[in-house]
Amino acid sequence: MKAAKRYPFLALQQQRLQLHFANHSSITDIPSERSFYRWIWQALKNEYRQAEISLIFLDEAEARAYNRDYRGKDYATNILSFALNEGEQLFGQHESSLQGDLVICPQVVLKEAVEQNKTPEQHFAHLALHGTLHLMGYDHIEDEEAEIMEGLEIRLMNQLAYPNPYAQDGI
Repeated sequence: MKAAKRYPFLALQQQRLQLHFANHSSITDIPSERSFYRWIWQALKNEYRQAEISLIFLDEAEARAYNRDYRGKDYATNILSFALNEGEQLFGQHESSLQGDLVICPQVVLKEAVEQNKTPEQHFAHLALHGTLHLMGYDHIEDEEAEIMEGLEIRLMNQLAYPNPYAQDGI
């Protein structure tokens, strides 16, 4: 018997979220595609009926080039979010649809995990949620926006049975 017949929720979930997963980095010890799917799903399941997200892992040189070219910052960062429909609705797209790309630099994530005394899994989970929230329109430029976004990240991480990612910051 097919898994979709035994588990109709999984078939529905896969219709609602399409995740395109590509590791173009030299780091092979990253969480599974299934883990990223679960984390991203947790962030968007209550707000979007459909989502299509590309999740790409790049080494530091390529991640640095993306950060420089798109954000004007000449260093590799942990995650970059590119919403395909930022502030506009694309033809044939419903309001409850989300499309975008997440670019992760595993070298930066692993280095930060050590510096922040977190497991790599915890940090990857947090950044997957963080990046997805950016795709959804959340931001942390202004203090009020940051408070909202960080509160949501803490709640989502707790729902996934992970600790507060900002605990070391005293939040």
